[in-house]
Amino acid sequence: MKKKGFTLIELMAVVAIIGVLLGLIMSAAANSIKVARKQKTATICKVVTQGILTYREQKDQWPGSFNPNSSKSNNDGVNNRNNPDRLHLESSEIRSMIKDVVEETVLKGNPMMDVSGLFVSRFPGEANGRDYGLDFRDAVHGTKESPQKMKIAEMYFGYPEENNGYFRHLKIVYAKPAQSMEVTQQ
Repeated sequence: MKKKGFTLIELMAVVAIIGVLLGLIMSAAANSIKVARKQKTATICKVVTQGILTYREQKDQWPGSFNPNSSKSNNDGVNNRNNPDRLHLESSEIRSMIKDVVEETVLKGNPMMDVSGLFVSRFPGEANGRDYGLDFRDAVHGTKESPQKMKIAEMYFGYPEENNGYFRHLKIVYAKPAQSMEVTQQ
């Protein structure tokens, strides 16, 4: 009479196949998360750029404490250090600019400026930091995981890092002849 059941070899083969399939699924999931973070960063950069340019068009001045006519020297990045026409803004200026745009949108209800999708944190997002951020709407209203609501004054604005989702602050370069802003990752 034949015994019913699996042999050890059959069981090991099934476990190996399941392991390979899980490995493939986990790899695909990790790649899709990276792609989603990369797309979110691109969207955030576009939102911030559009908000700053809209603010400038409506108010006839740049938001925040940024003064394009100052004699500030360019001290960021080897490639642009000797280019007087490209000015890298300091993180405090960037935060002040975005804060003004956000206040114009949220507090004054300006329909021309949309801040949905912004990524914020209570921390500045330095390169060696390990802090996570939140979507702007979640930060303002609170969530189950983070019930404490954030005030605009305590927010830092940035993007989720591609590999692990840590919060990083944005980089803004001002082009003097064209009087335009370029918002990018650090």
